[in-house]
Amino acid sequence: MYNASIKMDILDKIKSKEIKGYLTLRNRIIFEGAIYHITQRAPGKELVFIEDNDYLKFLSVLKTTVKKFELDLFCFSLLPNHLHLLLKIHKKNLPKTMQYLFQRYAFYYNKKYKRKGHVFCGSYRASLCNDDSYLLTASLYIHLNPYKAGLCSNLDDYKWSSLFLYTNGSKKTFVDFREILLILDSNIIKARKKYSEMLKSSSNIEGGNLIDPSSVSAFIERVKKITKRFYKKSSDLDKLIDEFSSKKRIVNPKEKKARKYLIQQLLANGYSIREITELLSITRKTLYNILNSD
Repeated sequence: MYNASIKMDILDKIKSKEIKGYLTLRNRIIFEGAIYHITQRAPGKELVFIEDNDYLKFLSVLKTTVKKFELDLFCFSLLPNHLHLLLKIHKKNLPKTMQYLFQRYAFYYNKKYKRKGHVFCGSYRASLCNDDSYLLTASLYIHLNPYKAGLCSNLDDYKWSSLFLYTNGSKKTFVDFREILLILDSNIIKARKKYSEMLKSSSNIEGGNLIDPSSVSAFIERVKKITKRFYKKSSDLDKLIDEFSSKKRIVNPKEKKARKYLIQQLLANGYSIREITELLSITRKTLYNILNSD
């Protein structure tokens, strides 16, 4: 009873967003509306996908699964020996959903290659993405995975992921790519540009080519830190930027305080000193003077 009450308390806090972040939990917490980063891999040195038709078959089964179980699929990446999915469930059906997806593909794979045994290495891993920043960052991790694994020399060259939808076009698809792009900007064209910049900024971060929980979590935390500045700014922050970028001289104490607050907020959102000085048309010395003022 004690353990059950603790679990319910944690569930309530996660559902109410009191607990946020990228959560890899020992015991899966499943609830309607939850968003999961799903990872699954082949056992040992086996492969999940051998030729193009295997990737196409999995995508076909995935499309059927999305419709049958009423999922929102945000993005995916299929690699020769493992795969990543980012999705939202609307019913408490994650176990049945994943069982259907992986069993149907495994049946096809074993029949095609005249083999027996496990196609996947035990149970899939499901990590909760419990706020927008981690949802966005998890999508970046997923799209970077083929590049970090050395499967392509350019990010846009890998064809077995949903990256094209995020950076180039919006062809008819069962992937709900807009949900994540709209976190960045209400204008999809501008959001795509920001997303591409985030990918480029994140591609040089070390690690991220493994799927063990500690590696993924560490990589996602590093990505999150350097991509803060790409998020939509609040309307108040936008107004302050517009106001102070055009002012050459500020003597009013109230305005000085507001400008200091603006700089502090920009720093907290990941902007560099150089970016802030350019944005507000001030020198580095002036910026430091403002921050050190009472």
